[in-house]
Amino acid sequence: MNKRLIKAAILSVSLITVMAGAAVSPALGNIALAFPDSSETTVKLILSLPSIMIIPFIFVSSYLTSRYTKKHILYVGMIFYLIGGIGGGLVSTMELLLFFRAILGIGVGLIMPIATSLVADFFDGEERTATMGLVSAANNLGGVVLFIMSGILASISWRATFGVYILVIVAMIIVFLYLPQVQESQNKRDGVKARLPKKIYLYGAGMLFIILAFFSIPSNMAFFMLQEGIGDSRNAGIVISISTMAGFVAGVLLKRTTAFLKSYYMVTNIFLLSIGFFIIGMSNHVVMIGIGVGVMGFGVGGIIPTVFDQVSRQVPRTQTVQAMAVVTSMLFLGQFLSPIILDSIGILFANPTVRFIYQFLAISTFLVVIGFLIISLKNRKTVAKEVVIEQKKQVIG
Repeated sequence: MNKRLIKAAILSVSLITVMAGAAVSPALGNIALAFPDSSETTVKLILSLPSIMIIPFIFVSSYLTSRYTKKHILYVGMIFYLIGGIGGGLVSTMELLLFFRAILGIGVGLIMPIATSLVADFFDGEERTATMGLVSAANNLGGVVLFIMSGILASISWRATFGVYILVIVAMIIVFLYLPQVQESQNKRDGVKARLPKKIYLYGAGMLFIILAFFSIPSNMAFFMLQEGIGDSRNAGIVISISTMAGFVAGVLLKRTTAFLKSYYMVTNIFLLSIGFFIIGMSNHVVMIGIGVGVMGFGVGGIIPTVFDQVSRQVPRTQTVQAMAVVTSMLFLGQFLSPIILDSIGILFANPTVRFIYQFLAISTFLVVIGFLIISLKNRKTVAKEVVIEQKKQVIG
């Protein structure tokens, strides 16, 4: 069993998953012009609708792994992905466009939990952490490729933008050649179904918040640049790709940065998220926006693989797909809810501009950082008191 080739197969699948729904975001402005009767919120559904379809099919994928090999489920998901992705560029109505976006979501839903669980199937220890980092890097590298291609194609035609999804064919070939057959060995025959630890759901809630904030970049950047007169769809594609490129770097450096920052790793990355949103919210130039997006992307690129790595360590291998399904569903629920909740916040504060949304997120994520630090200090004091008590007991004894 050649682990390098297996790793290549896993990474090829990771290239096409997380940012699949957002891949056409640079073309949103052009799509809005092509369908003038559709509201801005309806146009944003092009990005968020796949996410809500992904969620139930993540659990369908988890169920199917007890009956079929993961490789076969991946193939079915990739076929849905190809049809739903390319089909969006062939339609004449917004309703049909959203229909094909839903099919795309089904495909990603079948693929995603398997892609992350495969790491736990073949790797252990530090190699698993490093591979999780590479998976995150591949997710972001795929985003870079998709966003840049999408931005270029969007300058030709909004229909051409959907051609980026043809990249799934490359992943299908690599999976066929190098991924071994893997079937989940679950204990359903004994009638026993172990419950997931509560911590898994806490990780899911954290993922929901992070992605809800992060997804404001692909879902709003094209509109932000149009509102502020900063750039066009091509500029939006390049700027969005900077966030995924920074995430790629964060994934590659995951093993080193976690070893260096240790318990402060997560709070540091959330702080980077806050700084990034602050720079974007205060900027009027595409270069500064790119810097802000890069800082934010590095933070998110470090958070996501760390969460998945921790989730894989909380459960036995027989529950890995199930645990990944819970956390991954929260990831895509965050993508779906992001434009809805953030647009509602703008309306609530009587300031629906995208700039205000970014400023609001800068403040919100900074408050989360303060909360993390307060909890961390309390935990340290508690640990210190327990150490003192233990030392006194030893002295008395």
